[in-house]
Amino acid sequence: MSRLWGALMEALSLICVSVGAAYATRLYPEHSTVVVGALITTLGAFFFSLATHLPRGRVRRQRAKVRWNRRQWKWVLVLLIPSIFQGQVHQAALERVDVGTLMTVMTLGALSLATWRLVSAPRRSGRWLHALWFVIGLAGVAMLTRPFTGGAGTLGLVLTGVAAVIGVNGTIASGKLTEMGTLHRVVELNCWAGACLVGVPVLVLTDEHWVTWYVLSTVVVTSLLNMIANKLHVRAFDLVRSDDGLISTVKCVNPVLACLVGVVVGTGGAPGLAGWIGAVLVVGASLAAFRAFHRLGLHAVAQTLKGAVWKEPPAEAAPNGGGWGGIPPTSIWLRSVWKPDDHGPWKYKFA
Repeated sequence: MSRLWGALMEALSLICVSVGAAYATRLYPEHSTVVVGALITTLGAFFFSLATHLPRGRVRRQRAKVRWNRRQWKWVLVLLIPSIFQGQVHQAALERVDVGTLMTVMTLGALSLATWRLVSAPRRSGRWLHALWFVIGLAGVAMLTRPFTGGAGTLGLVLTGVAAVIGVNGTIASGKLTEMGTLHRVVELNCWAGACLVGVPVLVLTDEHWVTWYVLSTVVVTSLLNMIANKLHVRAFDLVRSDDGLISTVKCVNPVLACLVGVVVGTGGAPGLAGWIGAVLVVGASLAAFRAFHRLGLHAVAQTLKGAVWKEPPAEAAPNGGGWGGIPPTSIWLRSVWKPDDHGPWKYKFA
């Protein structure tokens, strides 16, 4: 059940981002997308830190004192460095290709990761049939977004591919950091890195007059929606137990959600018959892939523990806040799973 809630939270996170982006469009074309993006990035970092540190309790303060090891720092940098420039790459790509092309290529990256996780799953008969959902989902996205209708140059396609790679990289790194219990802190660090390295310099050097009530009120609403989206995204990874394939499956329906948000708020037109058919294909393929991932999760939980030693570590040293941890007898570590018990959920790793 937690995996279903995680998928719903990720979908709600995507909706928040789409609503925020649609609300910010009322500032165009009077203000440039670069300045508006810098404002959203800077205020978003402030709001995320405010929402994180105000309710911080004893356990969270103890976790904040834990220093990252070399393996954690590796994945922190893998997520952090490309994500800082993700917004600029998106804007540069949109100046050279249409929105439908960008959406299609971005969804292609999420589809590829989800399909790879399903195909590479161990001990699954007929696993290559899961590639069918990749074909159906890609066809549905193409029917909905109608890519390449406005033309696309070589540089635009390269930038679009880079944006898709950054998105897939962020999903994989977020899953790894969730297993280590550090994703929330890394997302906060990522917000401030983007604000300090990109947002503040752009606001200082620009000649635009952005200090107005109309601009600031719009940016505050958009930044709050982005902060909520980040919180939901982190919580979704926790609930799906760092399953990046399942998260990618939810991201495949982002074009459908963005289209519906555009129709509701009035920033986009309703798709035609082919568009609605494509939306149905995307949602159907995503639901089928989600069902396959759910079965894989149940298969992992059903495996038995052999030779594990149960131990309750101190609260200040435990990465999961003092919960139960299984110590494996070998150096082979697999994905974390949850064991339901009368005393609540026990988190453990098995070999």
